[in-house]
Amino acid sequence: MVTDPAELARLAHEKEAENLEFRRFVKEHHAGPELLHVIGAEVEAAVDCTACAACCRHLRVEIGQDDLDRIAAFLKLRPAEVRRMYTEADPAGGPLLLAQPSGECVFLHQRVCLIYDVRPAACRHFPYLTPHENSLGARAESISRHAWFCPIVFNALEEFKRRAGFHPHSGR
Repeated sequence: MVTDPAELARLAHEKEAENLEFRRFVKEHHAGPELLHVIGAEVEAAVDCTACAACCRHLRVEIGQDDLDRIAAFLKLRPAEVRRMYTEADPAGGPLLLAQPSGECVFLHQRVCLIYDVRPAACRHFPYLTPHENSLGARAESISRHAWFCPIVFNALEEFKRRAGFHPHSGR
């Protein structure tokens, strides 16, 4: 299993064309999300996210009112204070985002989430490989965009290719 960040980035870059071919394979063969859900659960169980926390450095997290309320209760603050202290507007005009003052989530400290028990829904569901709302498993062909930094996604994608019977450059 590949977990080294530099190796993940290198291999994911190397496999960009193959992953594009695989996305086409998934669409053409109507590969359902069930196999990806099984593989995702297996790989998630084998990877310690606290040894990585790359998602907290590379992704922007949308935060809704329910998330604000949970975090506020946990921090014993008012939701308006959490909004002011820990969020920022999306520069593209989208939803409210968790702040990233130093290029990583404001709640990340030495690869540990300080609000883990009440983290936003987007964080709870990442890497979106197992069945739940907004699962990437429902869009199996699009998972490769997170493979360059997430060991779970990279390894699940590689195993999905293998179990789905995908053979790159086979002239399909």
